[in-house]
This record gives sequence, C-alpha cells and structure tokens, in this order.
Amino acid sequence: MTFAWWHPLAALIPMLPSFWSIWHIWDHEFETPQQRALWLVLVVFLPVLGGIIYIFTGRTKARGKIQR
Repeated sequence: MTFAWWHPLAALIPMLPSFWSIWHIWDHEFETPQQRALWLVLVVFLPVLGGIIYIFTGRTKARGKIQR
C-alpha cells in the first residue's frame, strides 16, 4: 500500500465541521456558561457527529459574537 498526497486531506475533511463548531462556540455568547461547556464537550468527544449536530441545532442557540 502506498501513501498518496490526498490521504491526509481525506482524513481532515470529515473533521472540518468540528473545527468550525469549536471556533464558533469559542467566539460566541450563550445564555449560560454551562450551555457553552456542554456544546464544547459534545463537539470534542463526538468529533464528526457533534460538529454536525452543533451546525444544525446549536448555532441558533448562540446569542452573538463576544465583544472584545
């Protein structure tokens, strides 16, 4: 079996929703800190599925961007 350039790319594509979800959770406010922590735990411990669930349901729970 040979190693091709697209193997790492094929492994990273399913993880993109999780990376985006973690960034979005970190950058937005939620009603409570516990709600934010729960979403982070879900996305981190269920990488692909957690990211997809957050994109379809959790994104609407975020109030707005954190003002820095």
